[in-house]
Amino acid sequence: MSLKSPHIRIQHHPVSLFQDEERISAALRGELIHRAFSLLDHVTDRGDVERAVQQAFSLYQVDTARWNIEEECCAPMVRALTLPQVQAWFTPGVVNRREMEVVDAQGEVLRIDRLVIGTDVLEVIDFKVGKREAGHGEQVVLYRGLVQAIFQRTTQGYILYIDEPAVVAIP
Repeated sequence: MSLKSPHIRIQHHPVSLFQDEERISAALRGELIHRAFSLLDHVTDRGDVERAVQQAFSLYQVDTARWNIEEECCAPMVRALTLPQVQAWFTPGVVNRREMEVVDAQGEVLRIDRLVIGTDVLEVIDFKVGKREAGHGEQVVLYRGLVQAIFQRTTQGYILYIDEPAVVAIP
């Protein structure tokens, strides 16, 4: 259905409640996993992940009874953390900043999921839950450019696709 006016155009697209709830649930799952990763300075065992996930649910005040926490959150995170490059990012003693805010030239505040501060290089890591999308790399390119401009150091960018799991280097 479409309503027309010389000044405004309104379109209505019927939305299935099932699809809408599914999208909301997927978005919340992504937020919970992001929050859990932000709570992890380092990981020494599965218990670290489980505690971070429980804390994320608590911070968001989400009813855990409606979720299969192991299958939907803990297991994908643990699988991602078994990748050698990801293990290096979460090793005890590695210096990192989580949810680090930077400001772009337009004054917009952006939040980097994880910045690993190495001796020779800074690594910008963006976490993604769900499927790969074309625009994901652009965000990391922007973050990497900002970090390089701020710190004047060699900077590399990566996307960690948690559900695959896979690490993609962004040139």
